[in-house]
Amino acid sequence: MNAQNKIFFPNLDALRFFAFFTVFLSHVLLIHFPATAEFGYANFIRNQAQTGVLGVNFFFVLSGFLITYLLLKEKNEKGEFSISKFYIRRILRIWPLYFAIVLFSFVVLPLVMPLLNKVFIETSLAIFYFTFTVNFAFIIGYYPHSSLLAMLWSISVEEQFYFFWPWLLQFFKNNIFILLMLIIVVTLISRFLLLPHSKSLYFNSLCIISDFGMGGLISFLSLKYPERFIRLVSVSKTVTLIFYFSIAVIFFFYEKIFTGSFMIWIERPVLGILFGLIIIDQCFNAKRIFNAGKFSIINYFGKISFGLYCYHPLGIILAKDLLVHFHCMNSAVECFVLFPLISFSLTVLIASISYNTLEKYFLRKKIMFAS
Repeated sequence: MNAQNKIFFPNLDALRFFAFFTVFLSHVLLIHFPATAEFGYANFIRNQAQTGVLGVNFFFVLSGFLITYLLLKEKNEKGEFSISKFYIRRILRIWPLYFAIVLFSFVVLPLVMPLLNKVFIETSLAIFYFTFTVNFAFIIGYYPHSSLLAMLWSISVEEQFYFFWPWLLQFFKNNIFILLMLIIVVTLISRFLLLPHSKSLYFNSLCIISDFGMGGLISFLSLKYPERFIRLVSVSKTVTLIFYFSIAVIFFFYEKIFTGSFMIWIERPVLGILFGLIIIDQCFNAKRIFNAGKFSIINYFGKISFGLYCYHPLGIILAKDLLVHFHCMNSAVECFVLFPLISFSLTVLIASISYNTLEKYFLRKKIMFAS
């Protein structure tokens, strides 16, 4: 499947990395250290860093786009797509790393941490992680003690999408556009009904499924009307430049723009459109001003982005303990530059080891079930 991604969309790996990197920055820069108390720009940096969690939204749009594209492409070429092979591919890609983290957090950490004279009592329940309902656990207040487990709520949302999506595509095979519109409508209705509940707006699958719908809509239109779609989206470099500048402005003033009931209500579909336009530009615009996947190192980071996303809390914790131990967190530069650099480096190291020793084995098996 990864090979297929590169054949069709060589910039997707880079987009995955950028989605991860924004999430990483939001987490690493929000950690408070006494040394930053007198740094005048500390609060400004942290406020801007909060916007980075929208990288999760971007991940969802990317997933909706790629999964829908591959399924519809298979249907166009073979007359139908194999649901069983689809599930096997998803299991081989997601489950090995996912359940390795679950078992590590629920079994290994409680045994190891007391040996290090640290108290560790997992506050969440394993059932949520084995049933991929972690996002709903967050809504009702079951937050994990392990920061590694905290990252898995978004994987639960994706697994819920993967479970239902091929069946929905098959049921609506002659009305896929209607299906995609219904998904967006469902999100708007759900967000309207749950508007007073901020946790539900962010974690409830029905309130965020429009992300997948937006990605799926791009796939549907690009395959249904390929020539017209390419002509429509191949805009000039000037228009593209204005678009990216506008996105930068929107995210810079995110908290001021998406405030009030109406803007909070439409936030998810609006952001889905913006992220979708980035995908369109990088995958279909022949006149794009840059290629996100131009550099091989960025593509490599994108290839291991699943591991980067899952392991980055561990990289942050290790970097923090290391720098505090050597008394290297005494200035703004150390807290806002050195700390993120070491955290990122450790995350890359851990994710690379995981990819080459665990994930790659199952990815090779996954090729056997390619469409």
